[in-house]
Amino acid sequence: MTGARLRAQCLSHPENTVLVTCHLQVDPLESERPKLCGHAFASMWDYGENRVGWVTQLVVEEAVRQRYVATQLLQTLKVHASFSRINIIGLVSSHPAACNALAKYVAANLKDVDLDFIRGHAKGILEASPISYLKAAQPKGMLFQENCNNGVVSSVFTEFYVDHAEPLAVLGQYKLKGQWCLGELLDGHEFLAIFPIAPVSPITPMGQINY
Repeated sequence: MTGARLRAQCLSHPENTVLVTCHLQVDPLESERPKLCGHAFASMWDYGENRVGWVTQLVVEEAVRQRYVATQLLQTLKVHASFSRINIIGLVSSHPAACNALAKYVAANLKDVDLDFIRGHAKGILEASPISYLKAAQPKGMLFQENCNNGVVSSVFTEFYVDHAEPLAVLGQYKLKGQWCLGELLDGHEFLAIFPIAPVSPITPMGQINY
C-alpha cells in the first residue's frame, strides 16, 4: 500500500489516530538503529454515546510472527490517553492471528466471541467511521445475510484481493483447536471482529502521580 493510499483509506484526523511500533535490537556492526519489525495504526470515532477504537492496520514482519508481537502492539494501545474512553474495539483483517490479538486485548477467547454484539452494532459502527474503506465496507456472512450457506459468519467485502495462503493455513490451525467462530474467508473479504470493552485509565506519567 502506498503512503497516499494509506493516508486516504486507513487514517483519520491526526488527533484521532495512534501509531504503535515495535523494534528489534540488531548487531551494532550491522546498524546503529533498532530494526522496525511491526506497527499498528488505530483510529477513534464516536458511535452514538460510545467511543470506538479501530485497528486500521496491523503489520508484523514475517520473520518474527508467532512471537506475540501483534499482541504486544495492541496491548500498548491501552496506555495511550486517547484510548482511555474506548468502550468498543474492532478491526477487519484477513489474518486470524490479528483477530486473536484483538481478542486478547479484551481478555476474551475467539471461540467465545459475542456474535450477537457484532450483529447488532457492526453496520452502525462502520457507517459512523471516518475511514473511507470502512464506511464503504459491506458486512457479509451469517450474521448479516439470510440464507447464507458459504460458511462465512462475520466478514466484510473490502475488495482487497491479496494472497490468502498463509492466513488460510493459520485459520486451519485455529479450527483444529476449536478456537474459531468467525467462519470462512473468501477472496476479497476480511474477517470482522468487534468487542465491547470497559474503558481503561491511561497510565499517569512519572512525576504526575497524586498521592
